[in-house]
Amino acid sequence: MIVNQTKILKMTFLAGLALAVTGPLVVNNVDAKEFKITASSSHPPVVPWVSVIKNYVVPEASKRAKALGHSIKWTEAYAGALYNFKNTLEGIEDGLGDIGWVGTLWEPNKLPLHNVTFYLPFVSGNVIAAAEIASEMHTNIPAMKKALLKHNQIFLGAQSIDDYVLISKTPIKTVADLKGKKFYAPGASAQWLKGTGAVAVNGGLPIYYNGIKTGVADGAIVPGTGIFPFKLHEAAPYVINVGLGGGITGALTMNKTKYDSLPPEMQKMFLEVGKGYEMRTAKKTAGFAALSMKKLIPSKGGKVSKFSMAEQKKWASGLPDLAGIWAAQQAKKGLPGKEVVKFYMESMRKRGAKPLRNWDK
Repeated sequence: MIVNQTKILKMTFLAGLALAVTGPLVVNNVDAKEFKITASSSHPPVVPWVSVIKNYVVPEASKRAKALGHSIKWTEAYAGALYNFKNTLEGIEDGLGDIGWVGTLWEPNKLPLHNVTFYLPFVSGNVIAAAEIASEMHTNIPAMKKALLKHNQIFLGAQSIDDYVLISKTPIKTVADLKGKKFYAPGASAQWLKGTGAVAVNGGLPIYYNGIKTGVADGAIVPGTGIFPFKLHEAAPYVINVGLGGGITGALTMNKTKYDSLPPEMQKMFLEVGKGYEMRTAKKTAGFAALSMKKLIPSKGGKVSKFSMAEQKKWASGLPDLAGIWAAQQAKKGLPGKEVVKFYMESMRKRGAKPLRNWDK
């Protein structure tokens, strides 16, 4: 009996020693918590930047939280269940959603630096490069993070988009064909129609189909990935790649109040999951854009074409100095617009891009 007690004491001592040396593998059960978190978006999970939230962010965060000794009770509200496309920034800012996609493209005034690529058309359609550069800008340009913090949000990951293309009810073969027509062109993308004679109409993917069908617009400037999921080729069957390129259109963010309420290990986890969101979304977007143009849209009657290089250059050269005007406006607000333009352009060229217009020169 004495021998058994001695063995038990020895084993207990050794176990305690091992724990002291290696540290606990998970959070102590006493500290385990269940966190209630709402994932949200104005758009449905049929688009890459939302499907990755539903199919990666939610399950991956749950798995990692479990490894930390915690659990997450999710509420998922997509497709405008909590707010529409005009209020994605406010939706996360006010805590309607705790984590979600913010469409920065609709916030040229509140998030001007995040809209830089809308003043840099005809640069590149490289989705992965755009996401990488957006992430680097958040790391290297403090004003980028500060802008989101002002709206009670933590930046988790960038969201970039594929080439913006033109969709139309009627054939468009030249820049001259745009004159007198109305096209949905949300936020700052309305700038791209300057000098073409076309009229820009504000909007978002969820309303384009009905708007085009009812004559509110003759077509839209839209990322290629947005056409098939919203059946836009049924309303505007002519899909024309005009060389506009892609860029930064959003971000995965978390409500700062919610973020601050989490323990450090959970905060770190969400930052890591955000990086995973960034690259998965970029790769999924690039792949889906290519598939849409080659197979999905043509298979449903869409007519895909491309502007000649001469017409692309004509459109690009006919635009005013969008980047220069924009950078000067930001300078008056004390924002580093010129620095952001230079950072993006140089970073794209380093990755092999050959812009039709070098906006920083």
